[in-house]
Amino acid sequence: MKATRLATLVLLPLLLISCSVGRRMVPQSDIDAYEVGKEVFDTRILLASRDSDFKVDVARRIGESLKDEPVYVKFIGIDQLDDEDVSQYSAIVIMTKCIAWGLDPETSAFLDKNPELSNIVVLITSGNGDWKPDMEGMKFDAVTSASVLENAGSITEEILEKVHKIVDTEA
Repeated sequence: MKATRLATLVLLPLLLISCSVGRRMVPQSDIDAYEVGKEVFDTRILLASRDSDFKVDVARRIGESLKDEPVYVKFIGIDQLDDEDVSQYSAIVIMTKCIAWGLDPETSAFLDKNPELSNIVVLITSGNGDWKPDMEGMKFDAVTSASVLENAGSITEEILEKVHKIVDTEA
């Protein structure tokens, strides 16, 4: 009995630590930065994303959908979020993935730093697409998906619907 309890007391913390280490040690690459629309437009959207075929396709589709609207969209990597004045944007879209049952550290840090912002939509990809972060005390909206290219169109539509709702509410 004592051996089982001791093993549990030692192994459980090691298991929890190993899960969080994965979030910190797995290198994440970001999408290339680019812009759609003109900076002079009043409606401004910031899209920050990690790099993957799925996220790049969703970002491309979002840009294509908005290119003829009076809106400015700035696409950046998640590592560049801290360099942006988020108060200058009508809506913010973040596309990231679940790593070891949590958000990557940069995304978590950004959301923790801006819990009052209600104009954020976060796309979180995970293995089966149903993992959601703890959103207690946060005002962002979350979309979850597996990284399946065939689903990029429907996920793009879901994100755009949420972005339009944010932008229309602001107007």
